[in-house]
Amino acid sequence: MAQLTIDIKKLKHNIQFLVQHCNNFGLKITGILKGSGLNPIIIHEMISNGIDNVGFSNLPVNNTYEKVFPQKPVFISLPSIHNLSNIIQYFGTSFNSEISVIKKINEVLIEEDRSHNIILMVDTGDLREGVLPENVVDIVKQIHEIKNLRLDFSGIGANLGCCAGMIPNEQNINILQELAIQIETQLSLPVKTISIGGSVMLDWLETSRLPDKINQIRLGEAIFLGNIPTIDKKHKDLHDDVLIFRSDVLETSEKRIDQPKNIGKNAFGYKPEFLHTGVRKRAIMNFGICDTYPEGLQPVGDGLEIVCVNSNYTIIDFTNSREDLKPGDFVEFKMNYMSMHQSFISPFTSIIYKQKSDE
Repeated sequence: MAQLTIDIKKLKHNIQFLVQHCNNFGLKITGILKGSGLNPIIIHEMISNGIDNVGFSNLPVNNTYEKVFPQKPVFISLPSIHNLSNIIQYFGTSFNSEISVIKKINEVLIEEDRSHNIILMVDTGDLREGVLPENVVDIVKQIHEIKNLRLDFSGIGANLGCCAGMIPNEQNINILQELAIQIETQLSLPVKTISIGGSVMLDWLETSRLPDKINQIRLGEAIFLGNIPTIDKKHKDLHDDVLIFRSDVLETSEKRIDQPKNIGKNAFGYKPEFLHTGVRKRAIMNFGICDTYPEGLQPVGDGLEIVCVNSNYTIIDFTNSREDLKPGDFVEFKMNYMSMHQSFISPFTSIIYKQKSDE
């Protein structure tokens, strides 16, 4: 069985560094757990090492959310109008953009005698969720004109780097500051939270001044992968090997690789490419797309290259490796965002916790 190894010491280092680093800018962290889900060990490390709260993008399949959190987490996806009762039950805050859904949330809160906070999402250019900036003040006004208002408008938020690849700049960062000032001056309403996402912000913070009203940052990829997404840059102070994918060799052989004369499509429906021809050393690994996203893996050892993937096998070329692989040997891989997610949610990948580094 393939393994996802989590180095707890390196995870703790990444969390502690980011908490201190972001606190220096007046930012509290919401730790994003799209991949790891209700992993109690990871949640404990986040909360015990200073992360303010955690965010999920999916509803629980059972009632376990209430058992693992010291406070209700944040629902970081737009809520479906059909699931509002469950979202309100399990989450203390949700991200919203549709006034009709917000009104319905308020109705459910009254019916169930509950409380709930909302963050109004703003599209500052990444073309994902959010109200257009020119409509924000009016939407906030409509929220506060809801009859028997029960929900709490906590503030506004935005996302960068996920859909259109928007990189932070002074213009799209300052939009949130300016909107908060407009809401407070034109409507006389407090904006307690201004939330910005995600790890792409870390590079911008190295050289730029953050507007003083922005007080929350949502981080996930940097915590687990030590990476700054969108620009695909390793952060110099973070470990990029908190997560290691590990699998064993099933078969090794030397095979002559030639371009087929009559080439068709492979198991995934596209024509394969053969970058290397001639006699090559190949190893069949004990994982495929059922276990992770193999094309998002990078072999740790030199001279190893993934050349073929299907549902349960991944084939690597080790012709240029100093190591002569044999069945039973283990090969380790660093991960990208997609392989991380697929590994966490796969029922076929075993999660192993490494409590001490350099063992």
